[in-house]
Amino acid sequence: MSFLTSLGQYVAGVADSVAGLALSPRRVPPARHRSAEESQQQPHSSAATMRGFPRVLPTEGASALSARRRTLDCLAPSATPRRGGSLRVPRQPQPPEKPTMAFCRRRLSWPEVDNSVNSGVQDTDGSYFESFTALSWRQENRRLAALRLAEARAERPPPAPHDLGLASVPAHLSHKEHEHLYTEVLYCIENAVGAPAPDGQFASYKEEVVEYARRAFRVSPDVHARAMRAAGSERPPTVVLGCSVLEADGLEAKDANGFSDPYCMLGIQPASLPASPRASEDEGRKHGFRLSFKRRDGRQQRDSLGRLPARYIRATSVRPHTLSPKWNETFKFDIDDISSDVLHLDIWDHDDESSVLDAVSRLNEVRGVRGLGRFFKQVCQSARQGSQDDFLGCVNIPLREIPSTGVEAWYKLEARSQRSSVQGRIRLRLWLSAREAGRHDDDNWQQVRQHERLFAVLLNHEIETAATNTEDGGLWDGELCGAAQTLLHQHAVQGDLSPLQEAVARFTAACRLNSETPIDPKYMFKLLSELEKAWGASEGLGGSSSGSGDSGVGVSHDEERWLADCFCEFVERALHQLRLHRDLYPVLHHLSLNKLEYLLRCLNQLSQMKAFRRCCPFNNEMRLEIVGALRKGTSEWYEALCAQDTESERGEDLVNLITLVQIDLQQGLTYYHPLFETTNNVSYFSVVFTQIDKMVSEDVKQCVDLWVAEGWCGVAEEEVMDEQGMGMCVISAKTLPFEVLAAVRELVAAAPGPLHSAHDPPPQLLEAYQWFEPLIDRWLAVTKTMALQRVRAAVELDRPVEGEHIVKHSTSSVDTAACLYHMRLVWRAIGGIEEGTIGGSLRLLEAACATALHYADLIHGALADQGYYENYGQGKTTEEICTIVNNLEYVRRSLAEYDDEHIGNDESARQLVRGALGTLDSRSARAAAPLSARARPPLRKAVFHLAWSPDTLPTPQAITPLLEFLDQHLSSLNTWLLPRAFGRALGGCWSAVLKEVSAQADAGGAEKPRVYHHRLREALDLLAEFFHAEGKGLPMAEVHNNEWARVEQRMQYHQAPTEELIEHWLADRLVEQARTPLPSPYGSILVRVYLNHDSLCVEVMSARDVIPLDPNGLSDPFVVLELLPKRLFPKTHEQSTNVQKKTLNPVWDECFEFPVSIEACKSGQAALALSVWDRDVLTADDFAGEAFVPLERVPGVNCHAPPDPLRPVELPLMQLHDRNHPILQILESRTTDKLAIDFVKKQKLRFAEQ
Repeated sequence: MSFLTSLGQYVAGVADSVAGLALSPRRVPPARHRSAEESQQQPHSSAATMRGFPRVLPTEGASALSARRRTLDCLAPSATPRRGGSLRVPRQPQPPEKPTMAFCRRRLSWPEVDNSVNSGVQDTDGSYFESFTALSWRQENRRLAALRLAEARAERPPPAPHDLGLASVPAHLSHKEHEHLYTEVLYCIENAVGAPAPDGQFASYKEEVVEYARRAFRVSPDVHARAMRAAGSERPPTVVLGCSVLEADGLEAKDANGFSDPYCMLGIQPASLPASPRASEDEGRKHGFRLSFKRRDGRQQRDSLGRLPARYIRATSVRPHTLSPKWNETFKFDIDDISSDVLHLDIWDHDDESSVLDAVSRLNEVRGVRGLGRFFKQVCQSARQGSQDDFLGCVNIPLREIPSTGVEAWYKLEARSQRSSVQGRIRLRLWLSAREAGRHDDDNWQQVRQHERLFAVLLNHEIETAATNTEDGGLWDGELCGAAQTLLHQHAVQGDLSPLQEAVARFTAACRLNSETPIDPKYMFKLLSELEKAWGASEGLGGSSSGSGDSGVGVSHDEERWLADCFCEFVERALHQLRLHRDLYPVLHHLSLNKLEYLLRCLNQLSQMKAFRRCCPFNNEMRLEIVGALRKGTSEWYEALCAQDTESERGEDLVNLITLVQIDLQQGLTYYHPLFETTNNVSYFSVVFTQIDKMVSEDVKQCVDLWVAEGWCGVAEEEVMDEQGMGMCVISAKTLPFEVLAAVRELVAAAPGPLHSAHDPPPQLLEAYQWFEPLIDRWLAVTKTMALQRVRAAVELDRPVEGEHIVKHSTSSVDTAACLYHMRLVWRAIGGIEEGTIGGSLRLLEAACATALHYADLIHGALADQGYYENYGQGKTTEEICTIVNNLEYVRRSLAEYDDEHIGNDESARQLVRGALGTLDSRSARAAAPLSARARPPLRKAVFHLAWSPDTLPTPQAITPLLEFLDQHLSSLNTWLLPRAFGRALGGCWSAVLKEVSAQADAGGAEKPRVYHHRLREALDLLAEFFHAEGKGLPMAEVHNNEWARVEQRMQYHQAPTEELIEHWLADRLVEQARTPLPSPYGSILVRVYLNHDSLCVEVMSARDVIPLDPNGLSDPFVVLELLPKRLFPKTHEQSTNVQKKTLNPVWDECFEFPVSIEACKSGQAALALSVWDRDVLTADDFAGEAFVPLERVPGVNCHAPPDPLRPVELPLMQLHDRNHPILQILESRTTDKLAIDFVKKQKLRFAEQ
């Protein structure tokens, strides 16, 4: 087609034209050159005239190419001013503007599809899918209601233990016992012993203590006065001094071995003593328990008598050979006058067996003054026998300085006189007690019990006083007031109670009181800690008897039995409280958890206490007791929940019950579990969950069996009466089984980790999905049917969805996608993804794929009935086409969400989903085909103007009208289409552009100059950049696709000269030769090629299986040899072999030489062409096949020749097949080029017969 012919057809029917070749006066400038006002005033052009494209009108009579090019050059005059949008080039060329890419912009906030649109299709099936999807939010509402219930319970104070059935044991004394105890307390206050404590402890005034006792015992004034008189009339008790001689240090060495054998003598120095015969001489001398004797002139002479010794003198045992003795021996002394008596202690070095120590050890046998005289006589006789113990030091301690709390200290040893030389110190423990008449020193059991009753009265008073004090919140801080501590201390001192007995009495009193009035577990923990500390100190000192006043002794058998009873009572009550811990210690109450923590710490302390193990050796392990209490309490709590009667439907109560259990487990995991685990190493959650698992499993199984027996399938038909009184059938969904299953799954999911250990059986609730499988199978079958019905109803009720920021779509796609979404959501809620079988998942996928494909089939069938595919959507607007494409794409996208979530490793499921997605893709692509087909005419016009724009107009400016049209067209599609659908439309538009550019490049043959194709080549690069849009459009891999590569190659071929194209052709033939395997359908040829100096030697040896070309079924083959390309071998000519008659396996054995240079042979394009022909006499020779040998690889040229360079090479023969090869087409279009015409004519003879 000539240039004038194409122009004439293009502008046929146009009446208004400008002289020569001019622009249409109706052409408007490009959009980027117009202001906003001009854009608003510019009227819309018709579809026949595209905005921004020049209308080129040919001049009549213009026939030559040069005349046409000169006419096109007149479009760029320099005198006239430049119009906006003109294609004229300014004098100073501006840098080319980047092509506009507004088509790829889209606001990220666009919702794309209005999912909330309502077509009313759910009314056709009673909101079947919506009812099942509401499982999640209904379960969430139940969970929130349970949380609100727990919060409301936390706002109320916990109930009293007796309100929950916890037994209350009265601990009150009788009136007589109460009054007697009060009298004893007043007697104790009246006869207080000991000096004030050095740290100010127990320093309350007597009147203050009496008043406190009166308030605590709640006695009337008359009773108080009577008790005061009774206490004052009683004889004061005997004060007893307890002294423990512990150890000494740094004593003087008196023996020859550098050590001493020390022992102590100690006693009470009375307040008044008989006068000494030499009192004046004794002044200034320390009192001693020995008589002093001196040896003079070989005879013994009495020096002095000294003062008389005390009534009772005690001596310790001897510690031989030491200067740091340790005794740990305890003694007791009755005190006559505590204000004046003094404790005196001597330390002596024992020298022989018959010494003063032996006499002193029999001191208790002495009775009266005469006995004392005989004792001193024995001492004197012992001294006269020549033996005398050495004095090591003494200590004098006034008893009035001993505090009521006792004292333990080091005392420096003193000398008896100034002439004595002593050193060292001694450590003593001293304390005071009292003994009433008739009580033995070792029997204070009654005092221990009395101390327990007194402590109970005072503790009860402190708790009740704190409860009436609203400023402190009615809570006791666990500290007794000073008067109470003073009173208890004096009672323990006067009763000679050891610290262990005090701790036992106070703990037992608190246990007895706790049975009636709950005591803060924190205070009970404090008492247990004090008891364990005292018990450990008692065992450390190794004492075994009670009532001696030594803190190192233990308890009696009566006290052990008493303590054992208290331990058992406390543990039993604590375990009962643990059974009721949900009610007594609610998790959200601000003080409850603290009490529970200390209660658990009390139990843990008991399990580790030596006292508990000794008193209660046969009790079970505390951890097992706690586990048992939790199990029993959980069972009772669950049964109480089940006992609450409601009028709900079957299964509704079970769902609510499971929800309450789930909330309880979650709160227990957060609050209770850390307390039990850190205090007693009890896994609270595991214990409670195991118990819950058994009970919930039984109820769920029973309910499922009833549903299976009733034939539940997820839907029910109910007959209701309309307004006219006519009966009508209404479909309703029945979702309770799935609600139960979802609740069970949430209950199991509440566990933070493994629900069982390796040696324990797994929880039964983990198999809950298997119990529901019969119901799930029925639901899947019904759901598939309901989904297909809804899709048909959705298509019937279809209507377009209007919106400013949404793509074009209609309600049918939203309804179909909603079905797929609801099915997937319900499947996830019931655990089908994690626990469902392969068969169940496959049935769900079948239902989903059938739903999506059914929708696609309905849309496809409607379009086919309308003739949409035959007339390329001529009856539809672009917006309607976009709606159809978006509907199919939106349904495909909804189905794609099943791909990875439900398939897993099931290959059949994967093929099912992928096949459905592929079908939807093909339907969507076929529906979108008219979008690119409608753009072809404007694209063809724009590409034509681009190709024939003036040579002086740069390509970036010449392509502007095309880019503006593309931007306008694609921007509309981007606004109306979903992203993936737009990507498909963008790819179709790019394919259409490539086809138009390729068609424009091939049109006209050789009449187009090289600049013509160069411009199209530049335009192709600009178009690729435009469609890529800086990464926002097509990926560069899709832009540079096979079609683009083909068009680019054709552009290169169009710009290449004929010789270069022929060399490209030769290169392609060499590549095809290397790819052709043996045997070939056209036979093969055997040759030997090598370079010998300046000659290329070719030995044509034979051929085999040559195709028969004569009527007799044979051929007359001969071979034509030629070196190509001619520019490398200009002086060589063709050579041929002889003709071998009537054979298909000819043998020639002919040698040929070609004069060549090694440089020419090393070229990559150098090749030897071997053409096999069949000689015909009357007609032209027939082509049988050809083969090519690259010369750069032959021996002599290639330095890496094979081991046997002269070995023949068998080459497969080839024929041409591609009659549309671009090189042949381009060369054939060059009708004025003789070389091209001859080459094409030569190659056409070589095509294989079709």
